Amino acid sequence: MAGTVETESKHRVLDETGLGVVLDRLGFRAGPVSLQADEYYDTPAGLLRAADMVVRLRLVEGRVTAGFKGPRTYLPDGSHARLEVELPVAAADEVRADLADQGLVRVWRLDKRRREYRSPGRSIVVCLDELPGLGDFVELEGEPDEIVRVRGALGAHIGPAEPLNYRDLAVRWMTGRGSVTTALTFPG
Repeated sequence: MAGTVETESKHRVLDETGLGVVLDRLGFRAGPVSLQADEYYDTPAGLLRAADMVVRLRLVEGRVTAGFKGPRTYLPDGSHARLEVELPVAAADEVRADLADQGLVRVWRLDKRRREYRSPGRSIVVCLDELPGLGDFVELEGEPDEIVRVRGALGAHIGPAEPLNYRDLAVRWMTGRGSVTTALTFPG
């Protein structure tokens, strides 16, 4: 079981090539790309969302984790911290049934392609996320001082800290296109 206070800062990628050059210069190495399918659950009345809490089921290449995220605390630099607990589970269908037994329903599904960058001796993880229709974002996850240093080094290659989560960004994008759904997934 992994449970910790996670601090992260999310940014739109403005220059992916430049981002890669800086990460390489800082000693970060890219891992493989993984396809993540995230399912979000809430009460029919949306009580978890209203309290800024998340219950998520994540499927990645045959592995399944169930996760809970507590409310966010925003830091002055635009990043945020929140309690996150993730547990590996054997079968997604069993968890879905357990969530339904607790009165939770699936309210959102999101696909993303993620590549994690790590650097020996650093606890920070840089996640490059590609989202259907929304484009590329980078999430910096780690200690606040490391986030500030890496974000500063990435400079003009990323936009300002994004306070919205991927669901809210997707809904805003879909609203602009005149069609809001409960999923943002890759074709096929």
